[in-house]
Amino acid sequence: MSKAPELGELVVGRITDVRDYGAYVEVDEYPGYEGFVHVSEVSLKWVRNIREHLKEGQRNVFKVIRVNPQTLQVDLSMRRVSQKERIDKLLEVKKRAKVSKVLKVVEDAVGRKAVDNLFSTSSNPIQLYDLFEKVAMGEPAMTLFQGLSEAEADALRKAVEQEIKVREFEVKVNVILRCDGPKGVEAIRKAAEKAEQVAGSGEHVEIRTVGAPVYSLHVKASSKERASELVSQVLQACKAVMESYGGVAEIKTASG
Repeated sequence: MSKAPELGELVVGRITDVRDYGAYVEVDEYPGYEGFVHVSEVSLKWVRNIREHLKEGQRNVFKVIRVNPQTLQVDLSMRRVSQKERIDKLLEVKKRAKVSKVLKVVEDAVGRKAVDNLFSTSSNPIQLYDLFEKVAMGEPAMTLFQGLSEAEADALRKAVEQEIKVREFEVKVNVILRCDGPKGVEAIRKAAEKAEQVAGSGEHVEIRTVGAPVYSLHVKASSKERASELVSQVLQACKAVMESYGGVAEIKTASG
């Protein structure tokens, strides 16, 4: 029997049958389990006609709200899945699929031992994807994965180049960093340092002076959504530092 879904878990599924009272779902991650989303769990708004929201064959992200391992039934919700959760889950699924393809290409090229060497660094597909992305950005595979031979590292590089296309999205905004106290310069310097620490692997955050108190915030990330999220996280980090010094940090508006 496959492992049972957990309450609150996000899963991806395909709609197999739509009825007036709800829809049945084939859950990708848990073969053998049949999911069901009641009409009341489809949308935050009142659903007049469920077929205006769901269609057979449609794929979506659902949240697990009830599980019965004995009958292999799982109740699902769409309305309890936030936009961010949906985006993150679909991105996770995409990354897992890319990792599987890379590993298959490597195994076909140089054998199973190379895949085992990669797994010795990490067996987590998301962590492997992050490492593969670094390879795609030019970092030597042999420094990221200990124990790889030159032939295995070359096979990995070629597989990554074939399967993972690194895209960068840039966002630039002007922010206000103001602190009139005696430690104003120190506050702004520490806020900028804290902001740069928010960037994850393969991401970039930079704050430059435009003309005090206006500063240019420049971020780079792998998706438009992540770049926007990064701007918000940077602003929160700057606010925490600036407010501790009695200052402010905020997005500069057109009239500001």
